[in-house]
Amino acid sequence: MTQVDQYKGKLGFEIRDPDALSNGSTAVVDTLEEYGHSVRQFQSRNPNLIRLDCDHYRVELRYRRHPIKPTQASAAGADSTETPLRSSLGVTLTPNHPDHCDVELSELLLAMILRRLAEDLDVATVDWLHVPFTLTRAAFLGVFEDAETQAESHAQAAADHAAPDAYPVTEIAADIAGIHAAKSSAPLSPQTTPEAPPPAATPIDAALDTPPLLPQPTNGAKPVANGRLRGRACFEPVEVTVAQLEEHYAAMLQSPDTRATGRHALEARNRARARAKAGMTPPRGSGTAVARLGGLLAAMPQRMIATTSHLLRSPQLRGHLHIVCGATALLALQSSAAVAF
Repeated sequence: MTQVDQYKGKLGFEIRDPDALSNGSTAVVDTLEEYGHSVRQFQSRNPNLIRLDCDHYRVELRYRRHPIKPTQASAAGADSTETPLRSSLGVTLTPNHPDHCDVELSELLLAMILRRLAEDLDVATVDWLHVPFTLTRAAFLGVFEDAETQAESHAQAAADHAAPDAYPVTEIAADIAGIHAAKSSAPLSPQTTPEAPPPAATPIDAALDTPPLLPQPTNGAKPVANGRLRGRACFEPVEVTVAQLEEHYAAMLQSPDTRATGRHALEARNRARARAKAGMTPPRGSGTAVARLGGLLAAMPQRMIATTSHLLRSPQLRGHLHIVCGATALLALQSSAAVAF
């Protein structure tokens, strides 16, 4: 079978619709997802071109504006009419795997895309694949309407043909009701005439004669079948189960093993607390030494400042200090080129 590389269609417009590309892309995405082809990538780098990447196909929508172009469009049951077109929207369906792509399914998918576009947009003409003539919008959509009408007529004919073969449910219900009425109207007094042997019991008679099963009380006898309990009768009431669990837990807490385990755990916890408290508390002798060292360190800056100020105020160092300050000032002025010797 010859594989087709691309499946093309084109829609013609009598006007220039700037929103045709955006609205058409939305309709195409909805149609693809409706038929099981989810769109993985949407590309719109060109203002007149949109590319859609799916699992099996790549779809391109290209919008073109052109001068008024008279086009002969064929209508159903009539001659072709001249339609002036001013813009067009091309649809190209390219299979990702042409060797494993069904041609008929691809053509049907393109047809459904063009149908959705023709219904949502103000389309004048439709070009389908390699057909040499152009169809009007009404002629293109009429093909789908005729196909749906034929499918409905075939389905109705099949239903009418299969109806006589089936036995109506209402007649079965009427037969069951008649049998029940005949049994209820039978005389209760014994008859002197010999009676005919009763007919063999049918499944319907057995179902009608069987009394309904009554619910069993929860506090009474439990239903037993073949020596085994069945259904909810296998379980005790919730109150009884809770009481049994409480008794079991109380017995476990009062056992010697449980008490010994609890006592050992309490002693281990007390020992751990004692060790942690001992590690955090410093010894007594080291506390006074640390306090004395901290006081000395805090008093050192104050003593250094006092000693320095006392030395600066002494009369023996006052003249020398003045000489040192004057020399420092002269050196600073010379280095900044403010004074030259």
